[in-house]
Amino acid sequence: MKQASINKTLNSSARMAVSFLAASCIFISGCASTGPTSKVAATTTAQYYPACYEPVSHLRGTEDAVKNSAVTGAIAGGLIGGLAGGLSGDDHAARNALIGAAGGALVGGAAGYYVEKQKQITDDNQRIGSYATDIDRSTGEIDRSVGYAKAAQACYQREFASLRDARKAKKISEADGRAHLAEIVSGLKETNALLAAADGRTGEDLDAYTQAYEKDLIAVGVQRDTVAKVAEADAGKKVTVTKAQRAKVPTQAVATEKAAQKAQTSRTESQKVATQGKTMINDVCNNPDMGDWAPESCAKA
Repeated sequence: MKQASINKTLNSSARMAVSFLAASCIFISGCASTGPTSKVAATTTAQYYPACYEPVSHLRGTEDAVKNSAVTGAIAGGLIGGLAGGLSGDDHAARNALIGAAGGALVGGAAGYYVEKQKQITDDNQRIGSYATDIDRSTGEIDRSVGYAKAAQACYQREFASLRDARKAKKISEADGRAHLAEIVSGLKETNALLAAADGRTGEDLDAYTQAYEKDLIAVGVQRDTVAKVAEADAGKKVTVTKAQRAKVPTQAVATEKAAQKAQTSRTESQKVATQGKTMINDVCNNPDMGDWAPESCAKA
């Protein structure tokens, strides 16, 4: 009777975990069956400036990265079905139920990701170190998106300056000038929208990795602030770290912390480029030499 009661409790916990993970899948946009950039309309017809639009097209390539993210893979890759196997009462039922209950404390896609990591890597230090790989992958995607956005912005900015000069020299008609300017504004706005969508989704992944990482640090009895100090000291910064603190921090945690700090730097740069894009649109739409040619879309900028 006692064993039956235990099994009943475990089964109940496992069912709760499965339900939570299913909800998590919905929370992160149906396990990314529809990616963020696909929701941004392709509003620009690259008639005059195809070279400027090329990096904008590449920005849409973040779709594949989203579908292959560690968070998406954790949930869509059979996680729920695997955890449901704990309902059978086999040797893994107790562990799966406990993991599921722990994951239930996390938000959104982080729950499914955390559970899958716990199942894949049972050694605490190795698992903590594995987060660095996933964080670095997302950081690479941020850097990639930022690079394409910068390239598009720079190209459209050059073309705008050239168009303005052409108008001053009366080398372009008003009709053609308006059409050229409308394409520039459209391209800049589409670039901004794609960057925001890509950054938002990648940010969700990074949040999931960070939540899981911090939860595992707590599990091994290490404060993240202490890990951060060790990482900063390793980087040559003037931070006081005692021998006792350094001895307590796993080297794998330091590697993951460095990856997390690098990711934050990339996200800051992404936000800076996004702000720059908005400023650029405002400058183009309200330029004293070109303002009367501004398209209707400028009113919505």
